[in-house]
Formats: sequence, structure tokens, C-alpha cells
Amino acid sequence: KSTDMTSSGQNKQVRLDAINFIKMLVKWRKQLTILFVVSLLASYAATFLITPLYKSTTVIYPFNLENYSKESSTEQMVQLLKSEDVRQELIRAFNLYEHYEIDSTGASPRYEMMLQLDENISVTKTEYESVEISILDSDPKTAAMMCDSIIAFMDKKALSLIRDKAKENLIIIKMRLKEKTLEMDSMINLQNQLSMKYGILDYENQVLGFSREYYRSMGGGGSTSRMETAKRNLEEKGNEAFSLKENLWRVRGQYNDLKKESEELQSTIIKKISFHNLVTKAVPAEKKDSPKRMLLSILLTLSVLTIGILVIIYQEFYKKQFDASIADN
Repeated sequence: KSTDMTSSGQNKQVRLDAINFIKMLVKWRKQLTILFVVSLLASYAATFLITPLYKSTTVIYPFNLENYSKESSTEQMVQLLKSEDVRQELIRAFNLYEHYEIDSTGASPRYEMMLQLDENISVTKTEYESVEISILDSDPKTAAMMCDSIIAFMDKKALSLIRDKAKENLIIIKMRLKEKTLEMDSMINLQNQLSMKYGILDYENQVLGFSREYYRSMGGGGSTSRMETAKRNLEEKGNEAFSLKENLWRVRGQYNDLKKESEELQSTIIKKISFHNLVTKAVPAEKKDSPKRMLLSILLTLSVLTIGILVIIYQEFYKKQFDASIADN
């Protein structure tokens, strides 16, 4: 019976319900109040050690971007803005290793830089198919300038891609132009041979003129040997001359089309193009975006208070049982 009462007492001691919890809070109210006030003041003071960050935001629409796959122009712009080349341009332009106080000779400087950029730079596609760029920085003017610069570097990257593609296509076009030039030269040489050897210059017109002259001669007493030779030449080489003229006309058309395409590619290589329409220009922020001191201090205070309550719960309800368990062992 004594053992049962002891066991019952222990069960009552370790039982944690709402009533016992409230009683515990009342019992430790002074300590908890002091802990709350001290942690609130300390956490709020600690937030002043955090460097304030200012946010600048700009919104742009894609323009002049070519589709390389199934992705939309907006998605393509997001990829360009997040590209390695654009990030490296931004790092160099603003000396970000020094600005972010990252040791470039350390163990993993690039990894640290990419983490910092991921935290400070946000590039998102909006529901209206535009792109929103937000940049956080300790200097509001720098944040705004970085917004402008990342757009300029995106334009530069997009233009580089288009120029590289145009240069590759231009090499192919020039090869085809050379082939067509050789093909036309060969046909013109054949035409000259037909002209010099057989006297065929313009087959269609020559046939019409020769026919009138030939039948007139036949009606007047017969054709001459010269006319018979011309007749034979037209019969034997006329179709060849006609086909040669048609093919030369076709090849010249292809050459002119290639020449026009070549000029357009050369224009693309040298011209400057913008690939965005600016909707909202980035301006230096007047108020800091972070840290939210009061919110942060409240969260820290609640965390400390929660830990304090857990320690008290252990002290009040489980310590004796835990000590007894150790003693029994």
C-alpha cells in the first residue's frame, strides 16, 4: 500500500496538464517576466548590429528577343538576367568581393559570392509577363545603380548571342555566295562559247528572226549555206542555250537572295539593339527594407522565453523522476 501511494505520488508529480502548467507559470512569473524584459531589450539592441539593407526595384518587358526554344520571351529574359556572364559583369563593375567583404583568396570565394547574390538579387516573372528585378544593398544608391546595370549587362549578353549566331550564319552564307559565283561564272563561260562558236546569243529572239528570214529566202529561191549552218546550230545547240539561260537566271536569283541575307547579317553584327522596355525605373530607397527590428526582436524574445519555459517544465515535473531513474540504475 505504501508502495502504491509512492507510485501515485510520482505519477501526480510528473503529470503535466493545463492546470499544473498555469500554476507553474504563476509560480515562476517573476523570473519569466524578468527573462522576457531582458531578452526583449537585448534582442532589440542586437538588431542594431545588423547592417540595414535598402531595396530598389525595376520592372521591364522583353523586346527584340529571339525564341531559341519553347520558352517565352519573358522566361528567356529571366534566364539571361540570371546568367553567369551577367553576374560576373555585375561583380566586376561594383567590385562586389570588396563591397560584400568576401575574401577572394579564401577557400570558396565564388561559392560565398553566389550565395550573397542569391540573397540580395531577386529576378521574377510577373503575372503580366514582365520581369521584376529587386536588389538589396547597404547603400540605397548602389542598389538602384545595380538594377540599371544588370539590365544593361542583360542587353549586352543578348546582343552577344545574336551577334555570335549572325557571325556563324554569315560564314555559311559567304560560302554559298562563293559557290553561286563559281556556278554563274561557269554558265557565263558556256554562254560565251555558244556565242563565239555557234553564234547563239539570245535563242528565243534569234529563232523568231531566223524563221522569218529563212522562209523568206526559201520563197525567193532557196537558202544560203550560211543560213543552213545557222539553222543547224540553232537546232543542235538551241535547247542547250535556252536551258543555260534559264538556269543562269535562277542561280542569279539565288545569289541575290543570299547577298541580301548577307547584308542583313552584317547589319545585325554591327548594330546596337535594346532588348527591354522599361516600365518602372529603379530609384534609391528612402527607408530601409531590413532588418524589421521590432519583429525580429519579438521572435528572438519568444524563442528565449520558450526555452526558459521548457527548462522550468523540466525542473518542476521531470527532474526528480529523472534523478530517481539515475539513482535506481
